[in-house]
Amino acid sequence: MSQIVRAFRPVVDNEKCIQCGNCQTFCPEGTVMLRDGEEVIFDYRYCKGCGVCANECPVDAIAMGREGAQ
Repeated sequence: MSQIVRAFRPVVDNEKCIQCGNCQTFCPEGTVMLRDGEEVIFDYRYCKGCGVCANECPVDAIAMGREGAQ
């Protein structure tokens, strides 16, 4: 199994999120999930950090943070 190497990873602000589903719909790797109908989570094992989810978010609830930054 190959390991994903990325410089950035999506970070969601669930306070801003309106659960529109755009991030989930447009994610090319299918790594976005909605937990309990109100919290967006990412499966970082497969996320490549492409930023499509952040670009498609109509309320800017997803930011691309540096990998490894706290």
